[in-house]
Amino acid sequence: MARQPGLHHEMVAEGDLVTVVWTFRGTHTGSGYGGLPATGARIEARGITVWRIVDGRIREEWTSFDQLRPYLQVASQVKWKLLGLLCVAGILGWVTYRAIRTLWRRLRRGANTASPVTTS
Repeated sequence: MARQPGLHHEMVAEGDLVTVVWTFRGTHTGSGYGGLPATGARIEARGITVWRIVDGRIREEWTSFDQLRPYLQVASQVKWKLLGLLCVAGILGWVTYRAIRTLWRRLRRGANTASPVTTS
């Protein structure tokens, strides 16, 4: 197996099975996690891969890894930005509500104080 930067592994072979326990470490530099722009977040993913080898070729492969952990690591970098946006949206919503409520009350008072139309 070729060594790649950020990829560390332990390999064990027995019979026709080869098992690799691996850890990948890197930096989130491009979109990929839910389309999020690059955050510069350090991420780490751990997993295990098992290959069944027949006649010197991989015939079957099973891989399992924690997909949530890298997402959480990336999300932790953007959570404060998202919380800030939610706060701004909440404040704008509250201000809009208050303005509409005040306008509505003024319109109702104006309608109540208007002189009634009388016919003689």
